[in-house]
Amino acid sequence: MTRTIGRFEIRRELGRGAQSVVHLAWDPQLEREVALKALHLGPRPGHDNASLLAEARAVSRLRHPGIVPVFEAGEDGGDPYLVFEYVPGESLAALLDRRGPLPAGEAVERMLEILAALAEAHAQGVIHRDLKPSNVLLDTGGHARVMDFGIARRIEAAGASEGLSGTPGYMAPEYIERREIGPRNDVFAAGVLLIELLAGRPLAREGGVKRVLERTRSTPVTLPADGPPVDEALAAIALRAAALDPLARFADAAEFRLALEAWRQPAETDPEAGSEARPGAVDFLMRRMKHRGDFPALSESVVAINRIAASESESVGTLSALILRDFGLTNKLLRVVNSAHFRPAGGGRISTISRAVVVLGFDAVRNIAITVLLFEHLQNKSNASQLQEEFLRACLAGLFARELARRLRLRDGEQSYICAVFHNLGRLLCQFYFPEESEDIRRVVQQHGCSEESAAQRVLGAGYEELGIALARAWGFPELIQNSMRTLPEGPVHAPRSADERLQSLAACANACCDAVSRLAPAERERALADIAARFDEAVPVPAREAREHLRSAVDEIGEFARVVKVSLAQTRFGRNLRHFIDGSTPAEGARVDATLMPASALLEQSLPAEGGAEGQRAADPQAVLSAGIQDISNSLVEDFRLNDVLRIILETMYRAMGFKRVLLCVRDARSNAMCGRFGFGPEVGELAKQLRFSLSAQPDNVFNVATARGVDVLISDVDDPKIAARVPAWYRRSVAARTFVLFPLTIKGRPVAMIYADKDRAGELRISEQELAMLRTLRNQAVLAIKQAG
Repeated sequence: MTRTIGRFEIRRELGRGAQSVVHLAWDPQLEREVALKALHLGPRPGHDNASLLAEARAVSRLRHPGIVPVFEAGEDGGDPYLVFEYVPGESLAALLDRRGPLPAGEAVERMLEILAALAEAHAQGVIHRDLKPSNVLLDTGGHARVMDFGIARRIEAAGASEGLSGTPGYMAPEYIERREIGPRNDVFAAGVLLIELLAGRPLAREGGVKRVLERTRSTPVTLPADGPPVDEALAAIALRAAALDPLARFADAAEFRLALEAWRQPAETDPEAGSEARPGAVDFLMRRMKHRGDFPALSESVVAINRIAASESESVGTLSALILRDFGLTNKLLRVVNSAHFRPAGGGRISTISRAVVVLGFDAVRNIAITVLLFEHLQNKSNASQLQEEFLRACLAGLFARELARRLRLRDGEQSYICAVFHNLGRLLCQFYFPEESEDIRRVVQQHGCSEESAAQRVLGAGYEELGIALARAWGFPELIQNSMRTLPEGPVHAPRSADERLQSLAACANACCDAVSRLAPAERERALADIAARFDEAVPVPAREAREHLRSAVDEIGEFARVVKVSLAQTRFGRNLRHFIDGSTPAEGARVDATLMPASALLEQSLPAEGGAEGQRAADPQAVLSAGIQDISNSLVEDFRLNDVLRIILETMYRAMGFKRVLLCVRDARSNAMCGRFGFGPEVGELAKQLRFSLSAQPDNVFNVATARGVDVLISDVDDPKIAARVPAWYRRSVAARTFVLFPLTIKGRPVAMIYADKDRAGELRISEQELAMLRTLRNQAVLAIKQAG
């Protein structure tokens, strides 16, 4: 008698596991052979079977040529079963038993097919959870097909308390330890699988299940020492996929696949040359970075700043508005501009971004903003200390390049700064985004005695330089800066013939000197500095004694910057080497740096403007922010000022202190005798400026015309309050959603010339004390004075 499971006729056994048997079966209804997997899970509550079958049906919706589809799921005698397409051929496990190690190219081809299937599943919210050689079939055409998603779980169900599911040795460490479920589980198993294809055998499994699980959880995966040699770049990819830390792995199968595709692409240049990136390698690395959650936000900010820099209109206001969107960036930037090396002599404290632009110049503020953005981006990572040292070294090079530019009386000092900072951008961001590959690069340098650039070519398929230039291009930096990032030829550097060459020479010279000062022992350092001086004698003609003094000045500045961003140079090798460069002594391990390079937060805070609030939130001390702004404007009014700059400082002070949603300056248009919105701060303030327009000729009894006609300040707590609702004009209700606002008219000789409007969304949210109101009126009066002085 023919045995059946459900309607399926069992023909023969195909394979057996601890909790399942796979049969070749016949489907009499559709008249086809199928693979039927009968699951014997022991005594389990009925709802567990129902859950498993529901998940199997979810998996059955996956459609991809690399996935063996689930045709059906059911129960027979209380045990669930799954019905798959029958794929004639052999498993990867059988292939490895038969052939041993696969050539790298063939192993990668198989993995690309497997990862394409997994990527489709991940895109649909399904993870495999039991990827291993026996669950990958090779069809008669030799193509890999992934099967047995039977214990897959939808990602939305992650975190459920349950026993382990899967095969020891392929389970991800975070799943064993914390039951974390996600795409990186499959990435880990795929990394192990790739290593096994290259080694030709399973990785060590001795010691029983508990020991294998413990080893997987706590011990990094390595390539078998007695296995065949493996290309270093390919080994780095496989080991990254199988990293202990899930955040160090590829984010999902799609990202893993991109890495293998980039490795597989043949180099079009002489492999011995090592100077050009493999085709597509830089694009691949860029795509990997774009997949990181924090990279798009950083890129968006840097691109926006550079776009503003390239604009010829509204640059001050637009840059200020962009920076003000980021509370942390605003306050750190103001700390930097108030440090001793930036604040102009006798200029007083700077309390607004708008004033910083006026005093320091647009390029300087842009460069500080980008520097702080990058530094903040590098925080809170497992290798944060090394990243901080790398970044501070780059900043030191920028400061030194600017000092050299000043000594040579060049006009492009700020360009020199940013060129030198970005000279090693590729190395910096590689350390941030690809820490394991960066470690491999250092290992290749030590083992083979080659340059970092050559080692990066071997490991990444692209050098640091090309990666950095690609990033600078994507972020909108001009070609002048991109070109300055290129390595100069060996030998003496000749006198520059263009601005591009001058910046390239300054950036290269500054970085070479800062590398020597921050990384070499004293004897090596002195020889290196002498060699650098000789090499750049024509390109950067600064006497050695003066160059050393400028470098010391740059070291003082980087100490100031470190205090601002609250990094203790005293705890770093970088800081110790800088200190001992200054005093000429030999650094002793564990020695501390003196106070000139140590954080002095208490002293620093005394010299800083009070911090403004985040968007829509009052400052912790509004009166302090208002007072600092009033002083800022007083300083501006005694200088050769531009009216719009002063008005922006006033608006920004109000915005930061009071936590208004939007602050807008309206100006009287003489031709139409109407009050029209011009510029301000806050979300969608440009659109608000278009809507806020009303005639001054008519005298309707509404709050806007009353305020401007009589020169009185008006605070509306609730536009729907019955006592005031009738006096809020219809045009305002139609175009503005804010339920509370305040008006400060600006009048000269009894005639309205402008008006400051500020609002918040919710009724009753706008609260102003008597002291704050007095200071806001002082700011308004300063605006009137500025208009009078400007004529």
